[in-house]
Amino acid sequence: MAEKKIQMINNKITIFTIFLLSSIIFGQPHHDARMLGLNGSYTTLAQGYQSIGVNPANLAAYNYRSFNLLNLSLGLSNNAFSITNYNAINGANLEDTLSFNYYPKSQFYDMFGGEGIRLMQSIELPLPILNFSTRRFALTSNFSSNLDMGLPNGLLDLLLFGNPIGSSISINLEQNSITTQDIGLSYGHLFNQFYVGFTLKYILGLFYMGMESIDTPFITTDSTGITGQNQYLIQQAIGGSGTGLDIGITTQESKAGYRFGLSIINLFGTVKWTQEHFLRKRLEKTLKNSAGDFYLRPNEFMYVNMVMDSVTGMSFSKTSGDPLIYYEMYKVIPLEKLSGITMTNQDSALLVTLADGTYYFPSGGEYKITDLIGDGDTTYTVAENYANYSTGGDNPFQTRQPMYLRLGMSRKWEEQAIVAADLVTGFSNNYGSSTTWRASIGVEIIRFKGQFLRLGYAIGGITKKSMSLGYGKKLGPLHLDIGMAFNGGFSIETAKGFDIAMGLVWQLRKPKKED
Repeated sequence: MAEKKIQMINNKITIFTIFLLSSIIFGQPHHDARMLGLNGSYTTLAQGYQSIGVNPANLAAYNYRSFNLLNLSLGLSNNAFSITNYNAINGANLEDTLSFNYYPKSQFYDMFGGEGIRLMQSIELPLPILNFSTRRFALTSNFSSNLDMGLPNGLLDLLLFGNPIGSSISINLEQNSITTQDIGLSYGHLFNQFYVGFTLKYILGLFYMGMESIDTPFITTDSTGITGQNQYLIQQAIGGSGTGLDIGITTQESKAGYRFGLSIINLFGTVKWTQEHFLRKRLEKTLKNSAGDFYLRPNEFMYVNMVMDSVTGMSFSKTSGDPLIYYEMYKVIPLEKLSGITMTNQDSALLVTLADGTYYFPSGGEYKITDLIGDGDTTYTVAENYANYSTGGDNPFQTRQPMYLRLGMSRKWEEQAIVAADLVTGFSNNYGSSTTWRASIGVEIIRFKGQFLRLGYAIGGITKKSMSLGYGKKLGPLHLDIGMAFNGGFSIETAKGFDIAMGLVWQLRKPKKED
């Protein structure tokens, strides 16, 4: 009985740990509350400045003057747990198949869909007043922050099933965080039966931090025990710049009320991080004081080496001697060759050699080794090599803004309702983008004077399933909208998160003039 209680406690700790790590995942917010209420079915319906980032051709199609007064959105989602799933595993026994509360590990593992545990945050904040449109032109300024981090599926596999003898598990950690501010100038025009629009963007890179694996990280179990080496590089940058382009096409509304649209968002959108950008120079002192040991100079990386050295059941209980499970951290700079380098014994011990024949050389600061099961922690100061060998700002790098393809259609029944449907896909799986197609359908009831009711459903994309509700109120030229969506399911019980949004927009439709 005592062993079963201990096992159930361990199961609960494992479940709670996984839940804690996976339940703080922010979904990608929609551009505005009306878009959220329609669950993203917006390619042919976005109006005024709100069409920027969706389909700039709509500037000419709807011919609105609009100003952003308030636009807030928040999302909270995870990739595994809903109320239904939590009730199923709460108090479950993952080991004893004869237990009344038995829940198969494989079924619990399948909840994560082979994606591991991911934390993805995407925030877009259109600045008040600075986002407006007048007839076919628009000027927009948008703050954007994207975070993509978490634990790989291999680690989840290790936690639940262990590592069988003779097998290897990949622990590939890729983490990224990027914050940008973009300013866009947009224009829409009518050509025959089509509206065409574009947005030219200047993208100011504010902050970037990324973590990537070196070679192939692994954990292997053999007759000598568990062995593993996982090497990572952490890179950061402050200040960068780039450009981007949005293009879109929208048809004129047919006599039957049909409209079709297509757009590509963030075409050619890149940010070049130059390391010696004016933002870094202005914020250098603040960054150095706030980041502490994690402050990195231009073209400097933090090297992280996680090691498991032939760990067995007997050696695991030892707390003295050489560390068995530990990680070491110190700062390095990239070098293509070692000729002309004066190297000390300490430098030789800390030199990292890559498979392509290049190197990472210790640059200075503090070396720290942390013993995870013993008392072998070590700290010492690394010789200062940065000034002698770093190339500083001579090695800029680029990041790619998430690009989307949108296809949409809608039908309007005058003074009754609008039904819209969209197909959307990304071209990468970074920064909240997904290469999985997302299909959505939304309906907006417009028969009530000055009031709008919205409902939407979607499948695919990051959230897999989604259901949304929305409400709008027109007070003269002011439009107040609120929206809410359940992600990962079509009900409160099956949903794995939610999005909420509200917006207040001054919007006035002008009589169309001939182009």
